[in-house]
Amino acid sequence: MKEMLHLISTLIYICVGIICLLMAYKSIFSKRYLPFHEEAAGRSWETIEKPLQNVIMTILRISGSGFFIVFLILTVFPAINYFHADPVLKFSSPIISFIFCSGLFLFNFILFRQTKARTPWKGSLVAMLLIFTAFILSMV
Repeated sequence: MKEMLHLISTLIYICVGIICLLMAYKSIFSKRYLPFHEEAAGRSWETIEKPLQNVIMTILRISGSGFFIVFLILTVFPAINYFHADPVLKFSSPIISFIFCSGLFLFNFILFRQTKARTPWKGSLVAMLLIFTAFILSMV
């Protein structure tokens, strides 16, 4: 039973990690800001001056790099820990990922509250809950 719970938690981490990989790809390779950014700003991409577009794209790519790091943390570390138990990996990967998703949730929720734009705060909350659930399952 314990082995099954450990496997389930590892699979949950990997699923959240894959979602982070998709978000990393979307953020890093985007040619404009995301639709909810446009909705929140109340301005289309084309109306923004080129220097500001460059700043926005840089911030979006930095965000994508964060998603990519969380992808690596949630896929590589739990898989390694599954085969070679290590308390540092067991605790650090979900904690770091939870902190990242908590920030996503908080800042997207604040943006939602301020602008009523359809930010992905609910998705961030689900990711937090999945990471927390997987962490609890790995402790049993």
